[in-house]
Amino acid sequence: MTKTVNALAFLLEVALIGAIVMCAMAVWDLEPVPALAVAGLPAAILTAVFLTSTSKFRLRWPVRPLLAHMLFVAGAAALIGLGHLTFGWIFLALALVSVGLTWRLRATLNAPAKNQRGAQEDGGAGATIPQPSGRRAAR
Repeated sequence: MTKTVNALAFLLEVALIGAIVMCAMAVWDLEPVPALAVAGLPAAILTAVFLTSTSKFRLRWPVRPLLAHMLFVAGAAALIGLGHLTFGWIFLALALVSVGLTWRLRATLNAPAKNQRGAQEDGGAGATIPQPSGRRAAR
């Protein structure tokens, strides 16, 4: 399910950049290429640095998903406001699906941690947590 959430997040991030470019074209009366340079490039850089799931400087939980989904909904609302109804409603529907998947993924990721913690406190069969091994564990 993590792959699905990440793929949908990527799709929404690209749609957000597209919505920003379309807004720049409408508000500043720019042609597509200058709008992409003026608004799309900075939006892509900020998205890559702070919102992507693989970024080194990404925001922490729950700030990152909350901010990302608020931006997705704002981008969808902007598209609907500009008259791009089909794109806007599809964008909004995908953003709401992403909210649901993120909420469900959060619940499933927290469940194993609680089980391990409980087993560790009880001293049961699952009391030992396997330590990482290999080249990455040495870091």
